[in-house]
Amino acid sequence: MPTTSRAGPARPPQLFPRVLLDDGFLVAVDKPSGWLVHAEAERTSVLGWLRERETGRGGDPDAILPVHRLDRDTSGVLLFARGAEVASAMGDRFREHALTKVYLAAVSPLPPARWQETHLLLRPRKMGQGEFMEVVREEGQPADAEVEVLARGRRLGLVRVIPLQGRKHQVRTTLASLGAPIAGDFLYGGTLSKRLADRVLLHARSLAFAHPQTGGHVLVKAPLPADFKAALAADACSVPGDVDRRHRTEPEQRRKGATATLPSVAALSRNSVQPPRTIPTQRPRPAPPARPAPVGPDRPSRTGPRRRPSP
Repeated sequence: MPTTSRAGPARPPQLFPRVLLDDGFLVAVDKPSGWLVHAEAERTSVLGWLRERETGRGGDPDAILPVHRLDRDTSGVLLFARGAEVASAMGDRFREHALTKVYLAAVSPLPPARWQETHLLLRPRKMGQGEFMEVVREEGQPADAEVEVLARGRRLGLVRVIPLQGRKHQVRTTLASLGAPIAGDFLYGGTLSKRLADRVLLHARSLAFAHPQTGGHVLVKAPLPADFKAALAADACSVPGDVDRRHRTEPEQRRKGATATLPSVAALSRNSVQPPRTIPTQRPRPAPPARPAPVGPDRPSRTGPRRRPSP
């Protein structure tokens, strides 16, 4: 029987958050789509759920503090801290980009290249009671990312995005700028993207960082949720066995003699984008050997003048 928490209405048990890590200092949760990070009236909150869990374990619920945020539709790894000191240390890591965040997204259509880097400038823009991030030519926040296509279906493709900064909506704007908006994302993909999925098919796959207390390496992963995998399967898009394998990185690309041509910021806009392409570097071909000078009245030949048949 599903239970009702003080944080929100009852939900099926399989849609509740799942604790991925709890070492006394940090709590990492696999957040289901549809849950908010902070408490809000009549909506399910991961923070409220965790604090209720802490109360049941005899701990101090107010010691549980959020470290970063995910959009309501986004599923995956969400990190919390126990106590203000640990929360502050992890907050510094996020601000200094001293960690690695990996996202998986289902997009349509696919990006133009299997692997590429993007460099954007983003600026928030008001829209009604909310806001979205728009790509600008100058005076914006830098937003750099690595994008790789992992699988292809009939209409959808599975891509991995590794953002450097972690700006608001950075993954969504990055993919939209490549002409490959996320399925279900009406804000950045319009009506056509909205028709492809019931929610924004974006998943926070993993989070890697140095532990604020021990200094040890921490890697937390969240598996793809059932609705995400079902959407890919219905489109004949097979999820690779190892979605974490990075097939190409910038140093490797340089060793292979390839150059990624990235779009200039001036070429990028929210509605009109010139996508980057990966163009292999070609070595100059050697000049053809010089032909011998013509011999006699006939056409030149490497074996001398052509003999005419006897009458």
